[in-house]
Amino acid sequence: MFLHNKKITPQQKHGIIVCLPQSNVDRTPNGYRPISLLTTEYKPLARITARHLRHILKDHLHTSHFCGVPGNSILEAAALVRDAIAYSETSGSPLFVLTFDFQHAFDRIFHHYLFQILHRYGISEWFIERLHALYENATVSVQINGALAGPIPIQSAVRQGCPLSIILYALCLHPILRTLEDNLPGIRLGRSTRSPPVVAYVDDVTVLVTQPGDFTIIHEAVRCYDKATGAKFNSQKSKVLPIVGGKWSQPATELGIESHDQVRILGIQYGTTIAKSVKDS
Repeated sequence: MFLHNKKITPQQKHGIIVCLPQSNVDRTPNGYRPISLLTTEYKPLARITARHLRHILKDHLHTSHFCGVPGNSILEAAALVRDAIAYSETSGSPLFVLTFDFQHAFDRIFHHYLFQILHRYGISEWFIERLHALYENATVSVQINGALAGPIPIQSAVRQGCPLSIILYALCLHPILRTLEDNLPGIRLGRSTRSPPVVAYVDDVTVLVTQPGDFTIIHEAVRCYDKATGAKFNSQKSKVLPIVGGKWSQPATELGIESHDQVRILGIQYGTTIAKSVKDS
């Protein structure tokens, strides 16, 4: 019925946010991950809407995105990073593996940007109106020590815990991935095989940097993405892994990211050589 008349009540869109600690160390607000508990009416509607939206991912998202795209898997993403490190190590080709972190990535997406980007993908006005109905005038209450505070109007974010969130976030992230893919050379894995310069799985973004000038391109792409979407690049949690085959002592990065001997990508610990990566994993 919703897809025909786009009617959904404020009560059906109301959610409860539960904040889960991400670690036992950071007890500040930044150390908690908000998860939305949604109503039993909302979640089936969101799941049905997501199913209608999913078919456009393969047509619009580049091969660098491995979440939600039919035929792509997280194992393939991890294998691409491994192969790039192995090739750099054996060939002596320079390589820096750069991992991005966007602070509260799901929570900062402007709704204005979200619906503008959906229009640019050519999604019908009829369908966008249904998506807009799910977000318009939505509210949440925050559970703190067993008590509820709110309701609070939601003016940005795609909800973590909503079946639509991963798809919408992937579509929002796509412009920066496209910019990096079009302007970075990537790494050649063989005579005829070239790795994409970006590997993304939801908000886990890895960039393969092969020359110092790449950092200027990355810096400008990040700046534009932050300004357009409301995202906030977190240089403190982002990392650079210099591979042994690399020829630079330190990356000439304008992003203020420190070099590390190990980085965790998609749950796998990578070191500066394949041997170290296997040992540490």
